[in-house]
Amino acid sequence: MTSAIIGLMTRSLLFSVGLGLAVSASLFTVRAADLGSPAAPLEISEWIKGGPVSLADGRGKTVYVVEFWATWCPPCRTSIPHLTELQKKFKSKNVVVIGISDETTAKVKPFVEKMGDQMDYVVALDNQRKTSQGYMAAFQQNGMPHAFIVDQQGRVVWHGHPMAGLDEAVDQVVQGKFDMEKAKKAAQIERNLQQYLQSVSQDDKDPQAAALGKEILDSGAATPSMLNEFAWIVLTHPRVKHRDVPLALRAAKMAYDDTKGKDFSITDTYARALFDSGNKDEAIRLQKEAIAACQDADQRKQLEKTLQEYQAPARPAPATK
Repeated sequence: MTSAIIGLMTRSLLFSVGLGLAVSASLFTVRAADLGSPAAPLEISEWIKGGPVSLADGRGKTVYVVEFWATWCPPCRTSIPHLTELQKKFKSKNVVVIGISDETTAKVKPFVEKMGDQMDYVVALDNQRKTSQGYMAAFQQNGMPHAFIVDQQGRVVWHGHPMAGLDEAVDQVVQGKFDMEKAKKAAQIERNLQQYLQSVSQDDKDPQAAALGKEILDSGAATPSMLNEFAWIVLTHPRVKHRDVPLALRAAKMAYDDTKGKDFSITDTYARALFDSGNKDEAIRLQKEAIAACQDADQRKQLEKTLQEYQAPARPAPATK
């Protein structure tokens, strides 16, 4: 699966904490754990498949991917085959994938057995959510699925959605090329994005939102995928009540320029930003470009439907008395 398809599938996932809006404002008053912090031990009540695994035993040689999931979570089920492929790809390089659920044995064991080889990595049950506290709560995350990379030194060096950069990060950690400082900057940008997006979801417009949004884009630390997600959510998320279309357009163009138009999902977002800005002709041109770059038939249908929306004649303004 290409990164472009993954990007289109996982829109609204990268910033699920800030945008799901199930998180309270108090989330941002307590400092999250920093990347590079020692990984918490795994406190497991039952090993459903594989294991047991001790992070301490792998110190100096093993990279762990600790992922939190649930049987009732559709995005989690989508990520399972991807995690299986990741485990196969990196098994010979001392990478161990561990999926942790806080559900009961009665729910998880039949599910794992039914998945069979599609879920071919270690699966365990959390012990009274103690492991979740050491990872999800410590890093202020509440959206699933969510994965953490623990490097050979036993440090948490990356966390995020399993289908949004995990493979590349694991590869860099295995090769000893992972840039911790860059990852920390990206994590700070993500927190700022979450805070911005939470602020524009409030009934009363937050006067600090515009300044925070400008700071995010001017920092130079946001990746194209972050910029793309940011722009898409500002433009389309139903709970965003104050849409800063010029800011979204700027973010979308930055992502488009960074990827040189080769990522169809980013091009699609840029086209949407142009359309919402009133530049219909350029939006149509960019949407056609996104369609041409897309190799997946189902995704192409979605993009073509959007193109038809852009090409539709504008509705006349209602008559006034």
